[in-house]
Parts: sequence; C-alpha cells; structure tokens
Amino acid sequence: MQRLLMSCLFLLPSLLFAQDTPGENAPKNWFDDWTVKPILAVQGWGTYTMGHEDYDPDTDAYLPTDDRLNFMIRRLRFGSTAQIGDRLFIKFLGAADFVGTDQRAGTVGGVNNGGFPNAQIWDIFAQYKISRTSEALYVIGGYLRPPIGRESMSGALGVSSFEKSWTQWYVRQHLVGTGPGGTGGVYLGGLVPLAEKVHLDYRGGVFNAQNSGISAGRETSSLLVGRVNFMFGDAESTTWTYGLPAANSFGRRNTFAVALNVATEGGTQSAPAGIGLLGVDAVANYGMFHVEGEYHRMMRGAENDDRYNSSTYAIRAGYNFVMSTNDPDRPRYLEPTAMVYGFVGTTDAVEYPTVVATSFFGGTETVYDIGVNYHVDPGKIRLGLHYVGRTGDIGDLPADGRLSWHNMQNGIGGIRRGDYVGFEVILAY
Repeated sequence: MQRLLMSCLFLLPSLLFAQDTPGENAPKNWFDDWTVKPILAVQGWGTYTMGHEDYDPDTDAYLPTDDRLNFMIRRLRFGSTAQIGDRLFIKFLGAADFVGTDQRAGTVGGVNNGGFPNAQIWDIFAQYKISRTSEALYVIGGYLRPPIGRESMSGALGVSSFEKSWTQWYVRQHLVGTGPGGTGGVYLGGLVPLAEKVHLDYRGGVFNAQNSGISAGRETSSLLVGRVNFMFGDAESTTWTYGLPAANSFGRRNTFAVALNVATEGGTQSAPAGIGLLGVDAVANYGMFHVEGEYHRMMRGAENDDRYNSSTYAIRAGYNFVMSTNDPDRPRYLEPTAMVYGFVGTTDAVEYPTVVATSFFGGTETVYDIGVNYHVDPGKIRLGLHYVGRTGDIGDLPADGRLSWHNMQNGIGGIRRGDYVGFEVILAY
C-alpha cells in the first residue's frame, strides 16, 4: 500500500499539470503556460568503519565490535516541479534514505532495512512571485523546512563534504522535533538590490508548533522564524527561491554573504517554557575557492523555569582544480575539501534532568571530514573519497541517555561511534 501511495504521489503533479490544448485563436492566460520537469537523484555510499563500541549497561562498560564494510543508498530523491507562467512554482519531492545502513556503521542517522524500505514525502510546496518584474516579494507555503541555517537550507547533494554537517539535524530537532525537519508553514521572502554590489535576501514566517511529528500536546504555540542574508559582490543567485545554491560555484561568482537567523516559540509539550534560537551563517567564494560556516545558539525552557542552552557549529572549505578534457566547454574538477562540525551540550549530571524535560540532547561531539571529490559533470555526476573521524564527551551523563550522535544510535542505545573511510557516487538528473 505504501509503495502504491508513493507511486501515485510521484505521478500526481504530472497528472494535475496535464492541460487541454486550447484553440488556435483562444486567448492565453499566464497560467496556461506550464513547464513540468522530473527530479531524480541518488547518492550511493560504501564505507569501512573502525573502532565502534557498544555500551553494555550490565557491566557499565563499552564493548568493542568488529570493523565493518557497509553499502547503502544514502539518499534517493524523486519527484517533479511545475513552473506555471512566470509567477507560480510548485514542487513535490519524495525521499528514501539510509537504505541498507548497518546500525554500527560510523555514519550517523537511522536505518531503512526492512523487507520493503520506506519512502517519505520530503517537500510539497508552492511559491508565488507577487510582481512579474521584481524579485522583491514572494509568498511560499506547504510542507517544508523553516528557513533557518545555511546547512539546513542547502541541498544535500551539493555540499563538498561526504555527509552534510549534522548542525542541520540539531537545528531541525530544536525547531521542529524531527531530523528531516519538514513541517507545515507559510512565509514571505524576496531578493532586494541595495546597491550595485550589495543584495539582501530576507525570509520570515510562521510554522506549526514543535510536535515530534504527532502533536504539540495540550499546550501549543506557533514557531516564528526570520532570516536576513546580506550579499556583497555577486549575488548568490539572480532569482529568489526556497533553497540556497551550493557553496561551490565552480568559479561562477565572487561573493561574501553573511546571514542572521532567529526563531522563537512559546510553550509546547516538548519544551514547556518555549524555545529560542540565534544564529549566524556565512559563505565566501573567490575564484575556485569556497568556504562556508554557521553557528547557532539554541535555548529551551522547562516547566520550572530551568533553561537548557546548547550550540552547534560547522565550517567547510574546498578548492577546484580544473582537469583537462577533450571538451573545454565541459570541464571536470578535482576538489580537495575539509570540514569540521560539532555540538556542544552539557556534560554535567546536574543539568541532565533539564535536557530530558526539554526533549533535547547532552554531551559534546566534534567531527572531522577530509577528502577529495571528482566532478565528472558538475551538479550531476560526482565521485568522492573521504575520511571521517570524530571525538565526543558525555562527562557525568548516563551512557545510554539523550546524547549527541557520537554516543547515541537508534535501536542500540549508548555507543562510541567509530571513524570511517567512505566512497560515494552521486548521480542527479
């Protein structure tokens, strides 16, 4: 039944977008002009994990596990878009992630290994351009991620690291209560030129209350978010849209952009005294070099007015070397890259009850990624080879509690996650 449902959803936009051919002399409205495009992309991984350990509560000790080779479909994306005239854009995107993942592999996230692996809805939204001649005002709504944080707003298959920084996961859990981060909402946004080489991208809106995918509980409060991004030099994009372009522009722009992110929500079952977020993110492009990063401070409140503060950060950089090809109009690139990201929560047992009361996570982790990507066809075909290492600390917290991804794995409990070497193939249509 689920497979049939997802097939119907995949075909639904094309069926809805089918139009009768008007008569030769019939007047044509803006909404008569439809352009429908399919979406299909896959990211396949092969990893070898070293040094993973499981926590054994009976002995209060960590037990070693075998190093292991694991193959998975990390991401599958499928769907379609429709551009209706020059104002209305509609997108449906489905996803199947972690297909084939071993729980004790060093990669983070869930598993999707049933007899029939699951697929989910990732995005369903529409955006409308208020003026045909200006990018200054759009309205967008549907099921989508709140516009907070460069990493969460960027496409996963365009980042230069092996995996996206898990800053996005902590931010999405903080705002929405789920890892994918999708929720119902509506917001306004636009792209405004302030000077010849200065542009402003703004976004602000309202989303459903944090609910872990089910309900906010008896007490609820809408999530309010806002983001302003100042771009100096070339604009990141000449048109406004829902997501952000990849930091790697392959030399097409010279840009420095810095953004301020804010979010607030009143009391819910997950955080009885509400939540807040204050963050900054930035990207810089100069020739073939690119660097991007972000920092977010997250605040959560319990019933007794106790506050729990945590933070997450990331920085990633890469450089493109042009490889000689037979076709100078279709260059290939070799891109060495490096990334560091982390999460900073409490390691003090006195604060742990507030961690639990506000449905969040304790402990710390730092993750390092160094590797090289070969862009056979930039944006469409990529090969990658990376080494990913990590450290973490839980201090006095329970080893099988609500902890960072270094010390937690769904279905196992407490762990010490191992390092891994990974090879990837990305194919995108």
